[in-house]
Amino acid sequence: MNTDDLIKELGIENLTPEEQQRVLDELNMLVGEAMLGHLSDEQVGEYEEIINGNQEVITNWLNANDPHYKDTVMYQQLAEEYENDPDNIPADKVYASMAWVEKNNPNLNETVAAIKATLKANLTGKEQ
Repeated sequence: MNTDDLIKELGIENLTPEEQQRVLDELNMLVGEAMLGHLSDEQVGEYEEIINGNQEVITNWLNANDPHYKDTVMYQQLAEEYENDPDNIPADKVYASMAWVEKNNPNLNETVAAIKATLKANLTGKEQ
């Protein structure tokens, strides 16, 4: 989902760009807390290593958890998308971070939906 769609979904399109950004930042913070709140320190450390680009951790995690990841449509799309990335972000890093989140947060979609609904309700209540 792109930012414009998220702004519409949250019903904040009439806010100033600065106010919209504050709401999006709050959403990101709440999702991050929900995502990491139930994890062990070891799991959080592993995720940090992946998102920080520790190639050894990325390779080991992918080999242990998704050894055929290069055959997936998602990885192939990411590889194509990041092929000419000016920041040289490796597609396996992006894929590993997404796969790690999915594996370690199986109810993340429901959690995000609940957080969005609560945030939207809070915003609607403030406007009245």
